[in-house]
Order: sequence, then C-alpha cells, then structure tokens
Amino acid sequence: MAKLLQVVIGVDVGGTNTDAVLLAGRKVIASAKRMTTVDVTEGVLSAISAAIEQVHAKGYEVEVQQVNVGTTHFINAVLEKKNLARVSILRLCGAASRAFPPFCDMPPDLLKHVFGSGHFLSGGNQFDGREISALCPDEVRRCIRDVYAKGVRNVVVAGIFSSVIQDHENKVCEIIYAEYPDISFTASHVIGQIGMLERENAAVLNESLKPLCRKTLAAFRIAFDKLGLLCPFYLTQNDGTLIGSETALQYPVHTFASGATNSMRGAAYLSGLLNAVVCDIGGTSTDIGALVSGFPRESSTHIKVGEVRTNFRMPDVMSIALGGGSIVNCTGKTVTVGPLSVSYRLPVEAQVFGGSTLTATDVAVAAGFYELGDRSKVKAAEGVIDAALEEIHAMIEALIDKMKLSAGDIPVVLVGGGSILIDQNRSVKGVSYFVRPQHFDVANAVGAALSQVSGTVDLVASLVETSRSAALESARQQAVRLAVEAGATPESVQIVQIEDIPLTYLPGSATRIKVKAVGDLPRLSASLAVVEELLKECNLAAVITDLPRSQSPSSSAAANDCVEGNGLVTARTLDTLLVEKAVVKATAASSAALPADWTPTVIDGEWLLSEHDVECIAIGAGIMGCGGGGNPYIGKLGALHQLKLGRRLRVISPDSVTGGNVCIVLFMGAPLVCIEKLFSSEIQSAFEAVKEILCSGQYSYPNLESDLDVKKENGVKYIENFPRDFYKCSEKDNDVITALMPAEIGGLNSFMPLVVAAELDLPVVDADGMGRAFPELQMFTPFIYRDQYAPSCVSDENGVREVVLQADTPKELENHYRAICVNQGCMSGVCLTPIPAEEVCRVTVKYSMSRAWRLGQAVMEARVNHRHPVDTIMEHENAVLLIAGKIVDVQRRITGGFTRGHVDVEGFGEHDGHLLHVEFQNEYLIATMQTGGKTSEVVANDLFAPF
Repeated sequence: MAKLLQVVIGVDVGGTNTDAVLLAGRKVIASAKRMTTVDVTEGVLSAISAAIEQVHAKGYEVEVQQVNVGTTHFINAVLEKKNLARVSILRLCGAASRAFPPFCDMPPDLLKHVFGSGHFLSGGNQFDGREISALCPDEVRRCIRDVYAKGVRNVVVAGIFSSVIQDHENKVCEIIYAEYPDISFTASHVIGQIGMLERENAAVLNESLKPLCRKTLAAFRIAFDKLGLLCPFYLTQNDGTLIGSETALQYPVHTFASGATNSMRGAAYLSGLLNAVVCDIGGTSTDIGALVSGFPRESSTHIKVGEVRTNFRMPDVMSIALGGGSIVNCTGKTVTVGPLSVSYRLPVEAQVFGGSTLTATDVAVAAGFYELGDRSKVKAAEGVIDAALEEIHAMIEALIDKMKLSAGDIPVVLVGGGSILIDQNRSVKGVSYFVRPQHFDVANAVGAALSQVSGTVDLVASLVETSRSAALESARQQAVRLAVEAGATPESVQIVQIEDIPLTYLPGSATRIKVKAVGDLPRLSASLAVVEELLKECNLAAVITDLPRSQSPSSSAAANDCVEGNGLVTARTLDTLLVEKAVVKATAASSAALPADWTPTVIDGEWLLSEHDVECIAIGAGIMGCGGGGNPYIGKLGALHQLKLGRRLRVISPDSVTGGNVCIVLFMGAPLVCIEKLFSSEIQSAFEAVKEILCSGQYSYPNLESDLDVKKENGVKYIENFPRDFYKCSEKDNDVITALMPAEIGGLNSFMPLVVAAELDLPVVDADGMGRAFPELQMFTPFIYRDQYAPSCVSDENGVREVVLQADTPKELENHYRAICVNQGCMSGVCLTPIPAEEVCRVTVKYSMSRAWRLGQAVMEARVNHRHPVDTIMEHENAVLLIAGKIVDVQRRITGGFTRGHVDVEGFGEHDGHLLHVEFQNEYLIATMQTGGKTSEVVANDLFAPF
C-alpha cells in the first residue's frame, strides 16, 4: 500500500519558466521546472504534474492540502491593456482636491480602456479625522444611478484621508450595494497608501481587473479539479504572504510583483536568514532585494505599473542585465558581460551545450563553480574567463552596495538558476558571506509554498487627544485582527514591521503609522517519518528547520535610514523594477522621453512654457528643493493641466516688471498632506483677498478702514473670516497686481504661481524669495530686505480667509500662519504682501526659475547621451562634486514640527577616506568635509542635492 504524504504545492510563474515545489511539513520533497506557456494555466498544470510524478515514482501518494500560485495574469493584462473593465471614480472630497479631476494622472493609452466617469462628492476627512464635509447619501444615490445608466458596473470610492478614517468610504460602498448589488466596487483605503491620485490609480487598476480575475480563478479551479486537486488554493501577494482565492477576487493588484517577493521569501526560508540581501540571478537579469525580519523590504517611492503612477505596496527591488545567458564580449583588452543575452536559447547557444556563444554560464562552468554540460567545449582567449569573472563580481558588488542601507557587511543569499555565476568563497566588499541554499534554483516556488497571511495598517494618527504609545498599540491590534481575519491562527501572529514617522511642519500633533502583522495558516499534519524516508530515497537533505521568529522591530527611524518627504532621501535611486520581466518603472522625477535640444519659446519678451519646459522645471525644482519643499510632481501636474485647458504659462524677466505690484503665492502645510488632500482654490481665494484690500483704497499700512473686527495678539494684527464680498474688483484694478512670483523655487511651490497665473492670465516673474527651498517665512528674502510683512492672507478650500494687516516680525507671521494651517487641515493657500515693481530686482533671487529649467535640461541631456546627470549638471552650473560615496549614518529628530538631524556620507573611489557631514532642517543646510578625523572644509549657503 502506497504511503501517503500531505503536501502544500507552491508555484511561481516567471517570464521564462514556471516552477513548482511540493512542501511536506517544512521540507521540500520534489520540484519541477517547465517553460511558461502563453496560456499561463497550462504551464502551471504541467509543472505541478511533473513535481507530483516525482513522488509517485518513488511509490508515494500525496494528499494536497492547498496550492499557492504566483501568477502574472493580472500584471500582464495591465501591461498589454487587454481584458480591462471600465471604471467610475467617486471622489469624496467636498470643496477640496478639485483642481485635479479623477483619472487626470492616467496615461491616455490606458485611459481609453478603463475610463467610465469621474465624480466629486461631499465627504472626506482631514488628517486628524475631522470631516471636510458631511457625506450626503442622497447625492451618492443620484450619482450611482447615473453611473449605472452609463453601463458602468465597476466603481472606485476614494475619500480624502480614508486611511485615517474609513467611515465615509464604507458608507458609500453600503449605499452602492443597496442600490445595485451587481455593481462591483473598491474602497481605495484597502488598496493604496497616502497619496490621493496614486491611490485612485491603484484602485482603478484593481477594479478594472476584477472581471478578468474571476475568469482566471475559475480557470485555475477547473484545471486543479481535473488533476484531482480539490483543495483550497491561494495566490501569492507582493508583500510575501498569501491571499485566498475568494479574497483575490476583490484585490487582484495585490498579486503584482509577487515573483520577486516569492524569491526573497524562499531565500529566507531555505537559508534560515531573516535579515540579509537576496540576489536572484536568472537567465537574463539579476534582481536584488533586502530581507527585513524575513520579509521583503517595501519600496519607499511610488511605483509606475504600465506607466500608471501608483502607491500600493511593492518590493524594493533593483535589477541589472546580468544572467546565465548574458553574452561575454571581448573588444581589445576590454571584457564585458551583457547586457545582451541568449535568454531561453541558453541550452542551444552556450558553449557548454555545444553552441558557439560565450555566455556567463560558460564562464562559471569553466571556472569550476558548477558542473553543467561539457566544460571542455568552452573556448575563450587567454585571460577572458578571469576578466569576465572580475566583471560579474564587480557588477554584483555594486548592486549589493546600492541595496544596503548601512555601512556594515551583510550576508547575501544566492538563488535562481544563474546564481552559479557567483563564487561563494570570493571576498566581496560589503558581504560578510554568501549562502547558496539547497533548492536555490526553485526558491521562488518555495516562497510561494509558504503558508503565511498578513494584515497591514497604514494611517495618520492625531496625537492631540491620545498618546503615541496608545496610537501605536491601536494600530498593532488592528493589524493583528486583519491577519487573523485573513486566516492566520491567533497564536502564530507576530508584528514584523512598525513605522512611526511624525509629519513635518506640524507641532507634534500627527504621525504616520504603518504596522504589518503576519501569521501562519493552520499547519499540516504531515508524517515526519514518511517524509524523512522519501527524502532519504531522493538523496535530499533531511531537515529544513522552522524560521526563527523575528524580534520586535524597532521604529522605522532606526530601521529605514531615510527621512520621508522633506528630509533625507537615500542616495540610491530606484531606476527600474522588473516585474516578471515586464518593465515597471519607479521614478523620483519624470520618465518622459523628451528632446534634449529643446529651444524655449519667447514672444514679446515672455517665455511661453511648453510641456517640455514644465518637465525641466520639475526636475530642477526637485534638485533645488535640497531634500525638502515637497514633491514637485503635484505642481507639475497642475501646470500641465492648465496647458491642456489651452491656457498660457507665461514667464517674464524680473527686469521687465515696470508697474504695479508682484504677488507671492504659495501653499503652506505638511507635504504629506498635500499629496492626499489635493489643492483646489485655496491660493486663488487668498490672492483675491489681498487684491481686494489693495484695490479698495481703504488700506494704509497697517490699518484697514472698515467695520470689520480687528484682533491683535502675539505681534500680529488680523481679521478673521474676511468676507468674500469685501470689494468687487473691476477692469480698472487690473494694473494693481501685474504678476505673480514663487516664494521658493524648490519643490511644490515652484509651480503654484504658474497654475494660479494661468487661470488669471498673468505672467510669473523669473525669480523667487529663497533661491531654493527653506522651511520658514523669516528666511524669505523680501522679508529680509523689506520691513513690511502685510497685507497678506491665508485661506482654506472653502474660502474661509484670514487677513493679516500687520506683523511685527516675519517669525511672528510664520508662527501665526502655521497655527491657522494646522486648524485648516495642514494645507492652506497663502498670498504674501505684494512687492512694488521697482523693488523686485533688489529684494528677490533673480532668474531662479530659468535656473531650475537649466538643471532639468541638463538631466534630460544626460539621459539622451547616456551620461551621469551629475557630470552634465557640473558642466552647466559650475557645480562642485563634494563626494561620491555611501550613506553610513542618519540621525534625525522632530522638534517644533521640523525634521532636524544629520547625514554622513563615506566616500569611495577617489573620495576614499573622506566623510561628508550634512546638517538638515527639512532641507540640507550645512556640509562639513572631514578627512582623517579633521575638519578640512565647511560649505554653507549653497545648494546640496543627492543623486
């Protein structure tokens, strides 16, 4: 009688191969590799059948408890733009976030496949949970009836700060279901993280895939039933855990990039290492990621999937074109490996298999790293093998160094069939030791077979009425509850990730909390004696122990080595993330391929910005932000939207301002809030109030002749709730304010005057008040060179305005406005006191916008010419390269609402032995160069930018 084994099957579908393993208890008892088929399901069944047959051949029967599959079905649908459903977005925002309609950030070629309709509705919350406006159920019913009448059956519900409080989104979903049970819907808070446009995009992708997901899972179920696999099956998620097939029907996007996470989880399982770098080398490329507490570290940047900007969780992975099929080229004395590859033709093209192409696999076999094919067939000139080995290890060393976030050595786990390219005994800088575990070539399928589920909480908590510890504990409990609801046994749940990052520009009243809990599905009761017997017959290793339970993670300040938003960003940049060999880009600036020889359009002394000019300014503004100022992306999107509406973005020289006044407009608040609660008409409202005051003829500094209630406290004289009908401006008042100007050229505020000026048909002066990004108003150059700080105004999205008639000092104005900003939801529109035309050149930093353009253009040229942007920028801007090195230490603290601290960069190459110490307060401020423990140079009042 055949002996019975209870097993879990793990399957990972890659671009070339589909791998399957059988896991009995905690042990791999069989594995198989088959070519991935056009019909993915066919390849999955072939691999599963082959693995089961291996066990049957030894006289054993298997009872399959569950099947875990990592599939490319859904990412492929997005990349190929096929089988997608039309979706309508219901944005719950009240008067906020109306400058950017739903779908405005969706690429046109995908938009035509998924666009249903977009709607602004009442609702939404501030960062601290206060309502922006009350939800109106009747409005929701009218809207969803309109959606249904248009034939749309898939809906996304997206409320501002739904990650803080989900009541509005959940209530709207209840209304939709009550009205039309056949409508499918996605609440955005269960898909994406903070960032309204990105979260909407992620939710749209999710909802558009649901019909395909239902068909795909039904096909898998039928196929498994044909094999007699009547057990439950799960899909692998991109955080390294599983999702049940029924739950996957609701969240298909959670399967994106699961191949990379499967490999890393398998590497952790097979090696027993919880904290390490994983190097997965395939036939054409190498993917590298970091393990933290046994799970893949998540990317801290937004991710583009099929050119769609999203913010759902994705693994932090870097890739290079190095694999077993990489072609070795010899040009003179230079030997290179890749980027071209023989790919799936390796068994035919490689010399060890009788082919004529020298590949990286041939090099590894010739070096004696692995027995494969016929070593004697490898033909290469003298020294080529050694040179190729040096190149391979140098490429891996550089990639590992980019992935590491600390200076110390770290173990590296080698997996994937191409990992035979690496000499485990070789000394590699930054690597304490290499591990190539058994079953390394199917680590991805092993990772898929692991039976763990998760629960994740990502929110912004107000600490006004609760303590930090209480907020963290509440988030922990929520995460544990979600893991248990996903199927984890309560006793197995552990917290594997905690992030607690205070929001900058706020007086300690809010913090972003992210907690992830992971637990095991119920364990199988496999007979260990039977498993040991089979392993012995198959000549496999007998025992793979359970992974040790991780220690409670420290807060992200210690573990993440980066300051979010306005602080330090890691020196490495995520250029390209390969998801199942399909290109998925994560960019910190722009991915547009635009001409490098662009000539600006100047007509009658006005520079008329084009899309390319906007792109250049955005890149330059990111650099001139010096680590702060907020992401220019939102402002760039606003400027591009104005161009699409047919409006002009006009820029003039500061020397050409000859009459009237120049108004300075900006957003004040926390950058994190600005990407969630998008701007509406806050700045326009503030600008109109200042213009009304100037045009009324009733203002003589510092007094306004009116019956309005004037208050004075803390050095500021002001009027609350300034009326909207104070004065009606007419055409005769058009010469009072003749242009706008940025307060700072770095970050988000670089674009706000352009957006507002386009609506008003005013020009923007090529100047600003800082020459970069700075955190506070007293650092504004017109306030340094002038002693008049009023009239000015601050406004919220509802047009609630406060006008300042007098401020004793700019610091008191800063403190006053900052307190109002917090009360208005940490995002306000501000119009500062106008500057007379004749004083513009004297009190501002001239030509800063065109400088941002030049910086962006230099980066564009570098892309076109395949040069490092730093080299091009140095040529264009007479810049100085302070250091080329690696971040080795970051210290930060939140005081007074600002992120303060320092970062140390240790030099390498020609900068070896040097240490750059940079102090920051949201932005980089002072750099000190140290050599041999002695300070040799201090650089201040300059722009510091990492690349």
